[in-house]
Amino acid sequence: MNNPTHKQLQLAPLDATGWLSEQPEDFKNWAARVGRWQHYRAGQFVYMAGDAADGVYGLASGGLEITFPLVGGEPVVIYRAEPGFWVGEQAGFSASPRTISLMAAVESRILHLPSRALEALVAEQPKHLLSFYKLCAINLTNAITLLSETLALTVRARVCRRLLKLTEGRSEADLTQDDLAKLLGVARATLRPCLNDLTAQGAIELGYRKIRVLNPALLALYKDEQ
Repeated sequence: MNNPTHKQLQLAPLDATGWLSEQPEDFKNWAARVGRWQHYRAGQFVYMAGDAADGVYGLASGGLEITFPLVGGEPVVIYRAEPGFWVGEQAGFSASPRTISLMAAVESRILHLPSRALEALVAEQPKHLLSFYKLCAINLTNAITLLSETLALTVRARVCRRLLKLTEGRSEADLTQDDLAKLLGVARATLRPCLNDLTAQGAIELGYRKIRVLNPALLALYKDEQ
């Protein structure tokens, strides 16, 4: 991993997308002073469930896989994060160990805001607690949305929603069919007919470790299917 030593970082693209982009300018300036860029190769863990909290992380490029140890410590994939995603605030502000594991799904560039800097900021300027509360709200909303989709929507609707989300601002999702099946919590045998149908309709194209969206409007037609 590579950490710059200069005092002021360039935050791009995180100053223009996701949670950080919506924060006050003085907060962004603080992040540029205390943040450190880190690079992770595919399959490398950022942290694991049970680790002590060490700050928050923002994904600038690449992709992150989030897993939760459910039964006997066996990890269950619960989310695939794309650039603009931030995580880590819950454990830090609750003084509890990490509850999830965070791994780079592909080569990724991540901004780390360390715990000591966070603690100093809110001690000196308590108003900035609101920024971290907003991050908690964003991640809680994401979790509730995923649960609701699992309970209420068809597999096809969930596939369409996930592909639309993963390809926001681009046309390809860098994941395999097995990866997508794990994200949705279904067997590959259940997922395959759905992908074949969407391919036949011209909505998507299956490639090597990629799924290309050709017709997002068609995916959007199915995204609320129950």
